[in-house]
Amino acid sequence: MNLKAIVFDCDGVIFDSREANKAYYNAILKSIGLPPMNEEQLNFAHSHTVFEVIDYLVPNPSLREKAYFARKDINYSQFLCYMRPEPYVSEILKIFKQNFKTGMATNRTDTIHNLLKQYRLDKYFDIVISAFDVQNVKPHPEALFKIMHNFSISPNQMLYIGDTQIDAEMAQKAHVPFVSYKNPDLTADFYVKNFLDLAQIIGIKVT
Repeated sequence: MNLKAIVFDCDGVIFDSREANKAYYNAILKSIGLPPMNEEQLNFAHSHTVFEVIDYLVPNPSLREKAYFARKDINYSQFLCYMRPEPYVSEILKIFKQNFKTGMATNRTDTIHNLLKQYRLDKYFDIVISAFDVQNVKPHPEALFKIMHNFSISPNQMLYIGDTQIDAEMAQKAHVPFVSYKNPDLTADFYVKNFLDLAQIIGIKVT
């Protein structure tokens, strides 16, 4: 493999963000008088944009408009304390950055840059493509196309690491080799359980 770039999803790969997303969306729902999310709704929130999630959680148009206003008043930064970086993430990202181009393709919107900065991970990414940077969000491959163009590389020179079906579909549509992170149920070229596994399949020794 003539690997030149490694690209990551955010939620479920760089961070365990389930509790943060749960607290955030439940706060929005509470503000408009709706009950907390159930497990199915939480799973949806894990992999979609905030706008898609609100549309999904709040089918009533008048309540949905209130939810959009509530989102503007509820600052996601207060929930960043619930985020949990994956084990060895900073150590492995540092090594990757020294050997490859690195990027991120996420369906997060205006929260991603503050999140990476707060956990001091922003310096490890050459490019971050959020839902605000594309016309078509995942699973459309536009984000990966933008990253390939930025790095001047072909699909087989890049790996994309994700944990959801949406991630797998995007990689497949972009013809980019896909690494499934902690999800053995996805169709993928490689499967890893942690960042040490990821370093091993890429051929990087961690001391």
